Amino acid sequence: MESQPHRRLKISRFRTPLLLLLLYSPLMFFSGCIERHYSYKMNLDGACEFTYQARGDSSDIYDPLGSYPEAPFFNVTTRHETDDSGRTTFILEAQATYHHDSIPAVLGLREVPWAEILLHHPAKFSRAEYLLFNRYNFNLTFLGRKRDAIEGDRWKYIPAECRVLEEGKDSLLTDNERAVLEEKYAAGLILWNVERYRMRFQEILRRSLDLHPEIKISQAWVDSAKAELDSLLDLHFRAVLYLAAEKKLDQISLEWWEALGPAAHRIMLQNLNVIGDTALAGEILRVSQLLEMQHQVSEDLNDESFEIRLDLPGRITHSNSQIMEKGVLVWKYLGEDLLADDVVVEASSLYLFPGRIAGALIFLIVLFVVLWSRRRKPADAGPPPPPSRK
Repeated sequence: MESQPHRRLKISRFRTPLLLLLLYSPLMFFSGCIERHYSYKMNLDGACEFTYQARGDSSDIYDPLGSYPEAPFFNVTTRHETDDSGRTTFILEAQATYHHDSIPAVLGLREVPWAEILLHHPAKFSRAEYLLFNRYNFNLTFLGRKRDAIEGDRWKYIPAECRVLEEGKDSLLTDNERAVLEEKYAAGLILWNVERYRMRFQEILRRSLDLHPEIKISQAWVDSAKAELDSLLDLHFRAVLYLAAEKKLDQISLEWWEALGPAAHRIMLQNLNVIGDTALAGEILRVSQLLEMQHQVSEDLNDESFEIRLDLPGRITHSNSQIMEKGVLVWKYLGEDLLADDVVVEASSLYLFPGRIAGALIFLIVLFVVLWSRRRKPADAGPPPPPSRK
């Protein structure tokens, strides 16, 4: 049975400072702006030359939660660039040539049990050889983070009228109207955050138990754990309301895991009666860490940008690219474009061999002339003359 008394409470006295704090607090803890550039060049022999470049702060690029080139087959170089204003940008560039039909889905060597934890972008390329031409195909997929499915859709809790605050259409609002909408937005955002952590707790329980089917846990124990976790969330929610009422805005954010995690683990272990069971206890801790990592990687994407460039041999026959620059296909995305569904990059090309085609034409012409000549010779000779009479 779910305990949701917080839904009946009114969140009051929320104004712009709290709203801005809630919106931008994740950016204080996660990576800064990173520009990611992926360049692929397919050669006639089917090999693919890959170049990755990341531009930003070095601590963000080497973030342990991210994935950066560290495999031995990468040729990695780094440098700094300083613009006219004196701002310095760290640049990491990695190059590698692949002779197989696929490129690793992650840049680094770090392995995680679920593909959706780190940013995955598997790429496949192929060459089909024919006598007169080759076909080249390329497919790259940035796996969507499916954030709404994992954490819930915040717009189920934020009134639709508040969308003007995100869409930049609030210029015609009065100060009072804007303040009212900001109050509703902040209240909805906190209610969504409660539901986000409820979904997190349920996912920890589900995954942990699914990974250990040999451990029999009664449904009553699971329901008891869920009820206590709901109570834990309600207490934290009320604490947030108190901080807001006391205007202690510097102590409020949407990141509650550090405060909730230890208590949530104790509730799960006690209710599932696995205090002495190291297997399930360890699994609960591991799944918790992975889900938090998944969330943080998704949050990092909010202020990142992606550019993909693809150079295929021959003439492009199919592509979903946005633009072409000097024969190179270009796709540009923001990190937030990856938070929902997959982003697919695909293209095909046809490369003709002029020498082979010319040789084939000459061969066909010669063959035609020879055959035509053979057919014409009997007709040119004509019938033999009749025998003469003497």
